[in-house]
Amino acid sequence: MKYMAMLGLLMIALTGDAYAEKMYVTNIIKVTLRTGAGTDHKVIQMLQTGNEVEVLEPGGDWSRVRSTTGKEGWILSRFLSPEMPSDLMLDALQGKYDKLLARTSVLEAENAKYVEENKRLVSELDQITASLNKISNSYETLKQESADFLSLKSKYEEATLNLEKQTRRATELNELLLQRNIKIGLLGAGVLFFGFLIGFSTKKQRRRSSLL
Repeated sequence: MKYMAMLGLLMIALTGDAYAEKMYVTNIIKVTLRTGAGTDHKVIQMLQTGNEVEVLEPGGDWSRVRSTTGKEGWILSRFLSPEMPSDLMLDALQGKYDKLLARTSVLEAENAKYVEENKRLVSELDQITASLNKISNSYETLKQESADFLSLKSKYEEATLNLEKQTRRATELNELLLQRNIKIGLLGAGVLFFGFLIGFSTKKQRRRSSLL
């Protein structure tokens, strides 16, 4: 019978840990974690607003919890909330917002570099096109008059090949710029979204403060 009782207690303890729920200390300054369910029990840790705890045994007035430091004890249930405090949520949103801004700045810098490279390639392409036209005119003239026809033909074919390479490069760069612009647009939308969430959270927090 003694072993059966010990087995039952072990099963209860394991079941309590298996269904542990993560909660947060609500918007207060500090709250005590005690060895038992009552103010007459010893304080083993002071918890602050935003501290995460695992609820091992939820109760009406007191709940048994485990802190992030591994200490287990009892805390007043009214100081627990399943929702993250608005201050921490606002900080998390602000962090994501700042990362998006930083990423957007990097992409904009890269995009500016590719824009400059594209301008350079377009300029080179214009020069090669002008040179090709000149060679083409010379080719047509000298084809009938010059004995150096084969040499001029070789230059003409080389210029044509260079033009095709530059044209392909310019096309690839334009496609890359389009993809960059799409990414920047998506990041911009993300920045606006998180900016809206931050503004909404701040407004909500101020409304709560005005009600206190």
